[in-house]
Amino acid sequence: MKPGWRAFPPTFALACMLLPVTSGTLEEADSKSKKSTETGLVSLHEEVNIGANVEGMLGDLEGLNASSGVAERSEAGRRRRRGSKSSSTTTTRRRRRGSKKTSRRRRGKSSTTRRRSSTTRRRRGSSRRRRAGSVAPKPAPAPTPPATKADARPQKIEAGWGDMAKMGEFFTLFISGSGFDPAKDRALVIHGHDTCGSGSARIATVLGSGDVPSGINGWAGLKCNGLTSGSSKLACGEGEKNSNGVMFPDDKWVDTYNFKVCVCDYSKKNRCSSKGDFDVTPSSPTLKVNPVV
Repeated sequence: MKPGWRAFPPTFALACMLLPVTSGTLEEADSKSKKSTETGLVSLHEEVNIGANVEGMLGDLEGLNASSGVAERSEAGRRRRRGSKSSSTTTTRRRRRGSKKTSRRRRGKSSTTRRRSSTTRRRRGSSRRRRAGSVAPKPAPAPTPPATKADARPQKIEAGWGDMAKMGEFFTLFISGSGFDPAKDRALVIHGHDTCGSGSARIATVLGSGDVPSGINGWAGLKCNGLTSGSSKLACGEGEKNSNGVMFPDDKWVDTYNFKVCVCDYSKKNRCSSKGDFDVTPSSPTLKVNPVV
């Protein structure tokens, strides 16, 4: 209901209460006016009193209306203020409660994040320790092998001093030429009709056993850095000294054996371990072994 309509009921009630009084005063005035007309005398003082009475009554009505309106406005203002205060207090309480909850949540989040960060840091540290403990030291780099080069040039073969090697006796195998490395180059004696460097070449033998050296491993282990050896000559074995040389057993025949000598140039493949490594053929590869007479 609007404020103006709220003041209407008391005003209407007051008007109803004053209506008999005014009607009585009006009747009295009417009777007096009739008497005055009859007598021809009108009292101005009474008319003035009647108007003053009416005006006073109307002023009282207006004052009551104004006071009632002011009272209603003051009550509405109080209600609004109370409502605004209550709403403001509830909102502030809600905000404070919400802020407390959010602050609690934020604190909880910060604590969890801190705990997580600590755990992650611990885990990272442990992983680093594990890695540091599990990392094996790097192996030392292998030495680079020397560059390969085929520089051995064997030419002539000599069986013992004066080329007078006999069966059943130890002798030194001499190979003359150029580009030799006596510490690493090696020699191999094969069948006279076979080819140097072939895997099917037959190693020289007289009786099939008792030959020195024996097999590919024996020839690969025979050193060629004996007396008079150098870059132009290989001296394989030490002849009669300590029986460390080349020897083919006596077959009791008067035949002369002509074998073939093959040379392994170590610098060509950086090894002398198989028949294929002995692939260099001298210019005169024949090795003569004389019978015992």
